[in-house]
Amino acid sequence: MPSNSICRVVEDAKYQAREKRATRDKPPPWITVKLMVPITLGIMVYAAYVYIGRLCVPAIRRRSSVLDRGGGIALLVVFCPLFLWMVWAYVVVVLTPPGFARDHVPKCPPPPAGQSAPPPPFVPTNSDLESGTMNNPARISSAGRLDSIGGPSYEDLQLRTPLGSHERHESNDAPDPPLNDKSTLDLRIKMAMMNVERRPPITPVLLPEFRYCTKDELVKPYRAHHCRMCGTCVLKYDHHCPWIGQCVGARNHKFFINFNLAAMIFTAYTFGTLLAYTVRGGGDDLDVQNIVIIALSALFFIFTFSLFVSHCHLLYLSQSTVESMRDRTIKDRESHVMNDALGFCNLSTKRELKRLWDEEWGRIGKEGNMWWLESGRKGWEDTMGTWWVGWIFPVGRGLSDGLHYTPNPRFDQEGRWRRRKDWPAHLR
Repeated sequence: MPSNSICRVVEDAKYQAREKRATRDKPPPWITVKLMVPITLGIMVYAAYVYIGRLCVPAIRRRSSVLDRGGGIALLVVFCPLFLWMVWAYVVVVLTPPGFARDHVPKCPPPPAGQSAPPPPFVPTNSDLESGTMNNPARISSAGRLDSIGGPSYEDLQLRTPLGSHERHESNDAPDPPLNDKSTLDLRIKMAMMNVERRPPITPVLLPEFRYCTKDELVKPYRAHHCRMCGTCVLKYDHHCPWIGQCVGARNHKFFINFNLAAMIFTAYTFGTLLAYTVRGGGDDLDVQNIVIIALSALFFIFTFSLFVSHCHLLYLSQSTVESMRDRTIKDRESHVMNDALGFCNLSTKRELKRLWDEEWGRIGKEGNMWWLESGRKGWEDTMGTWWVGWIFPVGRGLSDGLHYTPNPRFDQEGRWRRRKDWPAHLR
């Protein structure tokens, strides 16, 4: 089969799967959503059984050839608090709901459309026509839906959503940023002629009509999103986590990070000590169950370490996982258009171009983040609270209630990222 036909089949399957998920009205059965909770608890209990029953207890009874009685007691004294800490954090994050918009916002009819009208019907791009995906009805309907999984694609938004009247007025009144030298001017002109520029999404996402959920029949608070797995709108939605059987949102995000920290330390300790004494014993009386726990602890250490680091980075930026996807889309597009225009090896010119874009717009993820709090510590405390004990253990709560957020003043009232020249004077 030719390569272009294979790509077309893959593309069609992707859009069909996306459309199927987008049009699913009912959430999956409760047992499906909660299935991983007993499995996760079972893995924890099994790890404790192997570590205590097959490593520490034989040493305490002086039946181990690789570990003495004192060593077994010492390992057990450290293992038990770490295990209880992890189980405690897991139980708290499983039992704490993320916060649901329906509990705080009354139902209402769809709000009337304001000055910014919804995008017009989908306009196919050249890539759509060449790839043949226009023959797939799922591709067309998904692209035109405002409430599809990812919303309209970034490129479609550029074609379909007009600028607000006030944004055009501000852009015409403000002067262009100064050009430093002739090389900068030449680069700007060259990139403008090739249509290589930063293009943030211009959808008015803060307008009530764009925040209205047709399934819950309410206007979602800022940063709330509808989860199809839970079947409702979640406050400050981060992601749906199958390991805890529910969403991570405003009210349990802190406990999710507490659990990842506890699990990361527990798995690192279990992996290191169990591996060390298994290697010391050589090939004599090799316990297969020890090998299983070594493999599982290594796997879950990598998993929880990655989650912990990535979520700490997101808190530093005052972002959720779903909100960070917008920045990733902008960066991916910029990388793609620069590679097309400049090639893969012209790194110095790409760095200069990104610097010029940052001077014009601000940095992606910071000035270009609608919910940036100007400080990494403020972003951390907004979710984790100000008490350092609560940063480690699942106690206390963050400063945010999940309902009230102040948009970044570098965005307009409808949620569009503005150029630096249009920011408030004290922020430029």
